[in-house]
Order: sequence, then C-alpha cells, then structure tokens
Amino acid sequence: MTYGVIIGERGDPGRWKRERRLFRRGPGTPYRKLQTLGHLVRRDRRAVARFLAAPYPVARRERIGILRSFMHTTNAVRGYHTLTEMLLVADRVFRLAGRPGLTIVEAGAASGASTAKLSLLARAAGGHLHVFDTFRGIPENTERHELLDGTPIRFVKGAFRGRLGAVERRVTAFGAIEVCTFHKGLFEHTLPGFDSPIDVALLDVDLVQSTRECVRSLYPRLRPGGCILSQDGHLRATHDLLNDPRFWRDEVSREQPIVHSLRGDKMLELRAPD
Repeated sequence: MTYGVIIGERGDPGRWKRERRLFRRGPGTPYRKLQTLGHLVRRDRRAVARFLAAPYPVARRERIGILRSFMHTTNAVRGYHTLTEMLLVADRVFRLAGRPGLTIVEAGAASGASTAKLSLLARAAGGHLHVFDTFRGIPENTERHELLDGTPIRFVKGAFRGRLGAVERRVTAFGAIEVCTFHKGLFEHTLPGFDSPIDVALLDVDLVQSTRECVRSLYPRLRPGGCILSQDGHLRATHDLLNDPRFWRDEVSREQPIVHSLRGDKMLELRAPD
C-alpha cells in the first residue's frame, strides 16, 4: 500500500517504509531532480517537441517558461501524472486559447501539483480554472477495482489527500492562484450547482462513482471543440462505464460518444458533440 492505494491481493505497506529509509526519492530530493531531467530527455522528449512546435496562439517563449515551471513543480510537489500527460492537456487548452469565457475544470486535485500546472495553462490561454475536490482524500467507499491487466487495486478512504489550504499555498507558490476557484466537497454536492459551460475538463478521481458523477454533470456542459480527459483509463471499471450505452442514455441523456484512448489506455478523451 502506498498513499492509501492497495495493489495486488495483499500489498506490502512495510516495503515503502524500507525503501524510504534506504534511499530518499520524494519531492525536493536530488533523486527526484535527476529523474525529472531523465524523463525530459527520454520518455517525454517527443511530447515536449510537439508542444514547442505546435501553432498555438501562445508565444514559444511563454511555453518554454511553462515547461520550466512544470519541472520545478514536479521536483517540489508530489504528483500523479507524467509531463507527457500534462502536455496533452496543454494541447487541448491551447487549441482554444483566447476563446471568450474559456473555462477549465479539474476534478481531483490531490496534493495540488496538477492544479498548479493547470493554472499556468489557464492564465496563458486567457481562461479560468475551477478545481473540485473533497480536499480530504478519497471518500469512504466499497469499490474494488482491477487494472487492465487484471491486478486488483483498492483506493482507501483518505488516499491522495491534499488539504485545501495546502493546495492553495502550492498553487500560489508554483502556479497562478488568481485564475483559480476552489469548490470543496463531494462531487455529488458541488458539481450539480456548477452551471458554467466548460471547454476542457481533467478528471483524476479513481472511483468509478466519482467518474460517473463528473461525466454526468460535465459532459452536457461541454462547448463545441471542448473535451473531457480522464487519467483513470488504467482502471477497467472506467472503460466499462464510459462504454456503457445505458449510462449515456439513462444518466447523461446524450448520445454515446467515442472514447478515444491517448497514451495507450491511461488517458481517455470524450470530445464534445459537433
């Protein structure tokens, strides 16, 4: 178990304590900085090249500054995404840069690393970021999940917890707090009252019930050209839900869209209807 996630039939909580004693690898360590640089020149280099070469209405100098800020945040704050994944989100946001009322939604902020990065994208694109989270970690649940390879996984109450005050401080330090609005509470309580049209939404919510609440509330509000991106495509239940015609007919009241897989199956995309 790590950070409230149990992988496999039993998990081994002691393993993580043993590894931390042997070699510190967390935020702020030399290991993390070297790892970030290594990923930049190997795993993420093609995504970086595309990001810098794309014809967005955002200056390349500003994009370079955003990349530097992303790396600085990665080195300092624990996150649960890769640079390539965040640049996919950046692509969808920057395609719509300058659109009046540009609205970006994040569901699932965790420690605030992704929130800080999204806020920089929102500011560069002339938009506003709305952040939805309990800010108490994953809620109580009885869900049992499988990864796509069949490995069991369970998300324990309190996993990925980031207190609202701590997230706000991190966004202030590493992002653009002035373009953010925070919505604290369970998705079932906060999302139904959010009636703004949206352009890009990023979901990283783990529980299938949370994905259900987010898609049910957010998909009907997508403007043309917009999309919902989910980072929960590694979970079989997410695929099952998003490919269920009854969910779209009975709960979303929309025609079932194509579920596009990005980065293998880790990132899933639902595009706004034409």
